[in-house]
Amino acid sequence: MPISITARFWLYFPVLIPSLVCSVFVLYHLLTDRTLRRALNNHVIILILFLGLFYELTDVVWLIHYYRVGNALIQTKAFCLTWSFMDFAGFCTISILVAWASIERHILIFHDKWVSTKWGRLFLHYIPLVIFLLYPIIFYIFIFFITSCELPLDYAMMHCGYSFCALFIPAIGRFDSIVNDIIPTFCIVIFSILLLARVLWQKRRLRQRIQWRNYRKMAIQLLSIASLYFVIDFPPMVLYALYTSGVSISYNAIDYYASSLYFTAHIIMLIPLVTAFSLPELREKLKMNVLCWRRPARAVVPETMGMQRTLIQGPIVVAHIVK
Repeated sequence: MPISITARFWLYFPVLIPSLVCSVFVLYHLLTDRTLRRALNNHVIILILFLGLFYELTDVVWLIHYYRVGNALIQTKAFCLTWSFMDFAGFCTISILVAWASIERHILIFHDKWVSTKWGRLFLHYIPLVIFLLYPIIFYIFIFFITSCELPLDYAMMHCGYSFCALFIPAIGRFDSIVNDIIPTFCIVIFSILLLARVLWQKRRLRQRIQWRNYRKMAIQLLSIASLYFVIDFPPMVLYALYTSGVSISYNAIDYYASSLYFTAHIIMLIPLVTAFSLPELREKLKMNVLCWRRPARAVVPETMGMQRTLIQGPIVVAHIVK
């Protein structure tokens, strides 16, 4: 699946601009509304959107520059290490948070009493968010800035060739592959499918006893993001899992895996878009804003008209609409 440098640039750039705009719009919508801001199911989404926005403004922008000119933006070792760190840590952190969200949705929908108390919210909501946010950052700081990765710099290569630092120590590379790549993707797909099955089964079995409208929003919000991983990231991760297990795969499968890694950044860029479409109140707000913007302005000015009436003497002022 050869993809030219020019094609890679044009497959990134048109998606990045609407993604950035949508990220800011969705974050503003979630953070300015007190009810949405305090909802437990929105906390992980807000974190994912913040991290995704930062990832796009750094790694994706640097990748677009690389695809445009064929060289690193800043040709120094410090920048190359930072570029590699942002690529690995950014994508891994978001994937782990999405994996946790796919598990937490089961708690919020079917076991909401577990988080109805202060201690329940602390141990089942806030502490996991902090752990899954800090773990990838600390792990990749260790790989790229603490361990001695003595690789030759090549500014004409993506990340200047420092992507291989994650595989420099075989044991750490294998741990990184299994824990940070394969497991999160499989968790997203498996728990999202289970969530969909449980929601549909509970709706059919309990009918009105389950608050379907409240739960549907939480389920759709997560499933829309999980679908990106299922379509883009899950197939290559299956091949990667087979390869790390010692299963022999064909050269065509290896080529497909290598080329498919290019599209993983599209997951981050598409998350704000699918999140916006999964929020019905946001769609209504956007529709109202668009309609108000398209509606022609009309000014109301007073106009004096003389009228003869039996009981009222003098002129009458009426409103005349001027388009």
